[in-house]
Order: sequence, then structure tokens, then C-alpha cells
Amino acid sequence: MASEARIQRGPSGGKAQTTDRADDWPVPVSDAAAPQAGGIPPGAVWVRLSRYIGDSVMIHQSLEPLRALGLPLVAWGPEAVVDLFRGSAAFTGACGDPSSKPSAFAMARTLREAEARAVLVLPRSTRALLAGLLARVPLRIGWREGCGFLFANASRSFKALGGHQIDRYGALIARAFPAAAPAAALPPFVPRPESFGTARERLREAGLPENFLALSLGAASTNKRLPVATWVALVRHLQAQGRPHALLGANTSDRAEAALILEACPGTPSLVGRMDLPVSAAVLSRAAGLVGHDSGFSHLAAACGIPVVVVFGPTDPAGSLPRGRVQLVRREDLDCIACMKTICRLGDTRCLMGLDAGQVLAAVDRIP
Repeated sequence: MASEARIQRGPSGGKAQTTDRADDWPVPVSDAAAPQAGGIPPGAVWVRLSRYIGDSVMIHQSLEPLRALGLPLVAWGPEAVVDLFRGSAAFTGACGDPSSKPSAFAMARTLREAEARAVLVLPRSTRALLAGLLARVPLRIGWREGCGFLFANASRSFKALGGHQIDRYGALIARAFPAAAPAAALPPFVPRPESFGTARERLREAGLPENFLALSLGAASTNKRLPVATWVALVRHLQAQGRPHALLGANTSDRAEAALILEACPGTPSLVGRMDLPVSAAVLSRAAGLVGHDSGFSHLAAACGIPVVVVFGPTDPAGSLPRGRVQLVRREDLDCIACMKTICRLGDTRCLMGLDAGQVLAAVDRIP
């Protein structure tokens, strides 16, 4: 059993805030997080997860062909993201990083002690591939970019593949596992069982039924967020319909936006900052649907099997649209749409600031 990383097959007592970047909210190690007897079986495929929640959800979705082969899979990466999958049926085991950015040597020690059979590195991380090489893991799967071709013995070029991230992940998996057939469907993600009890408590505290509409305020960058005025228009629209709804989010920006929405719409239920990732998944799996940006929560809601209205601005849905029951909302009248810039070159993020709120309301009304 690796001594410097959190290796566990069952539930954990750790707390993770729900934001797009998991490493913004480190999870403290508690007594409940100690390794359990038996641990992770030797010969498992260690799947490296991203610090971004949405990317890690897409990685999870891309693994269905390996699950169909019956391969033991270990969720391995930043603790806050790993905690989302710990104790679920999606992975045989889980190993959270002991620090925000462990060295390749520390990662190699973990892999060697766990007797990993393969490392599957779907984020573009040469550090994780180097760790696999140092640990003499037999099969090292990753991207050729960034010197990855020096450490991997099964690789492809991420940029050359193009297309949706899940399809790129699938192409790399197929290179390493030729017997893995593409999944016919993606089953809903179900978090660990005890998350549902906490989820019921949070909904009861907020006075919400299970079929409420989740309004997810968060996004990894400011230029991917809707203006507060659009959220206010949506809340008032739902209030007029008598439709249950609640605000979701976690980080400082989410709390600030929630405060402005609550000022304009008193009495709006808010779950902002009140749930870790597994509980958030349990809450979302009981919701009627979600409205959000190109963000981790939109991907998580789609993976949980509920309808999602997702608003895109500077990012390209061809590469990262959530997979599931999704309605895409975006402006189609701009030449600069999907510019993939973190800072708007026009200075006003008109792809979102100028989006007609009526488009969002109309899409929401199509959610049963």
C-alpha cells in the first residue's frame, strides 16, 4: 500500500468545494481517509485525472470500453476530483495526490508500491507518464506532445486527432487496448451511496423538492460566465412559473454573484458553497435539470443523466460540449464566437454579455 498518497476503495470523510479547478480547494486528510484493508488490487490500470472537474468527468465517460472489458480502474489525481469518484462503481479504487503537485518520483513510488499494470494519462501530463516510466509500469499510455512520446509506449497526438475531447480520449484508449469496443451508450454516473443521505439533508434544509432546477453559476474563467442580469431574468421567470430552483456554486466569484442575485430576487434558495463534489453529484442526479456554462457542473450534470442547458461563448462546443441530454445556447451572429481566448480581444465578451436572455429562458422551458 502506498504510504504517501490517499489510496482507498471506500468512502472518505474529506470535503471538496465545487469549483472547476479542484486544486483551488485542497481536501484535508481525515481519519476516514486512511487506506482500507485490501486496498487497490495489483495489476490495475491507473487513470490520471485532471485538476479540472469537467475534463475529469469526460475522462470518466471515455472509460466505458475498458469497464466493459472488466479491467480494474483506479482514479488517480488531485484529491478533490478523485473524491468525486471514490466509493462509486465507476472505479475499483481511488488514489488522491498527497500534495497539490507531487513530484514524478513520489508518483512513481506510489505506482510501484501498488504494482500498477498500466498508467492511462488522458490529461496532457508528461509528469505522470515519466512517473510510469520510473516505476517501470509495463503499459504507459499518453499523448505525444510535450516529450510524452519519450515516456509512453502507446501514444497518439492530441492535436492531430481533433474533434471532441471524449472522442480523442477514445482514440488513445483504442490504440492501447484494441479489444475495447466503443460504448453504445453512457450509463449515468452514480456517486458513492452515502452521498445521497447528505444530499437529501441539503435539499430539506433549503426547502427544495428533488425535481428542482439547478442554476450553476460557476466557470473556470470570468469570460465564460453569463452576466448577473441574465441569471436574475431567469430566476424571475422561474418564480413567475412557480418552478422550484436553486443556485449552485462554490468559489468566491460564485458567492459574489449569488449575493447579487439574492439581492434582486429575495428568497431564492441557494446551495452555493454548501456541498462537496460527491454530494453535488447526488443532488444533481435528483434534479429536473441544470442551467450552466461550459463548466465542470454542466459536464457532471450531463454525466448524471439529467437535462442540461449549457451556454457557450468563447469556447468551442465541437471540442467540449457535455455529452448527454444537452441543449446548446450561444450567439450565432458573431464572427469571433468560439475564439478560445481567455481574455476577449474586443474587451466586452459580447458572446455572453450580449446574449439574449430569451434564448436561455426558451431552452429552460423545454426541460420537462
